[in-house]
Amino acid sequence: MAAPAPPSESPSGSPPATVVLEAVGFCGADDTVNVRHLLSISGEFPLVEWGVLLRPGREGQPRYATERWIGRLAAAVAAEQRAEGGSGRTVRLAAHLCGTHVDDLLSSHVDESARLAVDGLLARLAGWGFRRVQVNPTAVNGVDVGRLGEASARLSLLRTVRNHPSLEFIVQRNGETEALWGALLADEGEEKGSMSLPENVVFLHDESKGTGKESSSMCAGSEFVRTARRVVGYAGGIRPGNVVRMATLATEACAESGGRTCWIDMESGVRSRRMEGDAVEDVFDLSKCYDCVDALCEAGLMERGA
Repeated sequence: MAAPAPPSESPSGSPPATVVLEAVGFCGADDTVNVRHLLSISGEFPLVEWGVLLRPGREGQPRYATERWIGRLAAAVAAEQRAEGGSGRTVRLAAHLCGTHVDDLLSSHVDESARLAVDGLLARLAGWGFRRVQVNPTAVNGVDVGRLGEASARLSLLRTVRNHPSLEFIVQRNGETEALWGALLADEGEEKGSMSLPENVVFLHDESKGTGKESSSMCAGSEFVRTARRVVGYAGGIRPGNVVRMATLATEACAESGGRTCWIDMESGVRSRRMEGDAVEDVFDLSKCYDCVDALCEAGLMERGA
């Protein structure tokens, strides 16, 4: 792997270019959220991307939306588009795959039932208006990580992304997932270049794995910005109180790596616990989402919509 570039220059030796923050992701929107509130925020802040966690067996629990809720969200987006004659803003949606959805994806090259399952899911997601899919192949997300280093996992991922070119696939990069992303970057194929990464594969640096642990540093490895868009993502413990600092670190690391655009993503940092009767509920907190985008706008890192 190439060593990270020093802070004073990009991998090419020239000063870092100005990096644009292309999206701010809020992950874990679930059935506790009124979908029209999401549309309202997206209308005011078009860089916001709503992440929906999908994990079989967890639907309807905190952080995990049901398909019924996703259907309501998709219908509301479509209705708004129709009302504005097709000229309405696109609501950014990203599906974050966990559990057996990831197991199916990473075995789809060798298992016909897995291929049918994951291809069907991705077709439904595209129909609902999702444009990005994050693959979370970690133990905390219920995935069999012992298979990540198998050739079939890499081949299955490449098969999937090539068969769904309208979707952008995000590979979560951390120490636990190195067997997978390392193999992808190594370009191992009997035919030279036959397994090179398609343009619809990008990387997210996330040692937190959705647990809310703040990253102590941002990876600036140039090997993770291989596509023409030169884009890379950053996550790990981002919340309203540190979002400006973390976004600034992300743009700096992206510039050092030779990237042009980056996005940040947060999950635990936009959740709260509230009393509902005698029970304490874990909820997706739209007030914290507003706090984040307000802070980023005040810092000049993003703008409100027209």
